[in-house]
Amino acid sequence: MAQAYRFQVSLPVTDTLPRNRVVNSLHFQHTLGSLADTDLLSFSQSIAALYQTRYGNTTSEVQVKAYDVDATPNYPRATVLVNSGVVWTCTSPREIALVLSYAAQNRGNRSERGRCYLMPQIRASAVSPALRPSAAQMTWALEWYSKSNESFPDLGGVDWQFGVWSSKYKSFKTSEQAWVNDDWDIQRRRGLRESTRQTVTRQG
Repeated sequence: MAQAYRFQVSLPVTDTLPRNRVVNSLHFQHTLGSLADTDLLSFSQSIAALYQTRYGNTTSEVQVKAYDVDATPNYPRATVLVNSGVVWTCTSPREIALVLSYAAQNRGNRSERGRCYLMPQIRASAVSPALRPSAAQMTWALEWYSKSNESFPDLGGVDWQFGVWSSKYKSFKTSEQAWVNDDWDIQRRRGLRESTRQTVTRQG
């Protein structure tokens, strides 16, 4: 029986504080059934390598943790950490994200839809975000799904599938389509926590 797993990918952007890490959760299914921790470790290494390739940076930290999708309690089955402590540089607001959306056959059904929040502003030779994402930035984001041998659906070979896990229905749906829109998504939880504050009191 096929077995689904959740992989949490996190990057230390700007600093190494755990609360400021940029995180995405991805779901994959192994079509031949459950795997040993060593196999999940190998797949996690492939995810870390994909992030390095797509962002054009092999020197900054990438952390990948592998989990069962529905275990209680749910502890990491495998953890990969490359370039520990080396932060990603970002000179524009971290809240700005470019969204790669993907879905199974029915993109109108929330249980068959997923999202990955990308940061083109931390790519090698990146430019600050403009009013709207450029065509090149949108193509770059979509290639996380479409580029041959350099995308989520190609990870792990024919025994792995990329898709969406529904916690409501306890089921995995293989992705069949993806899209990127020309608008930025604002992820407020990605903003740096306050380090100083200015206040004023007065009577009107």
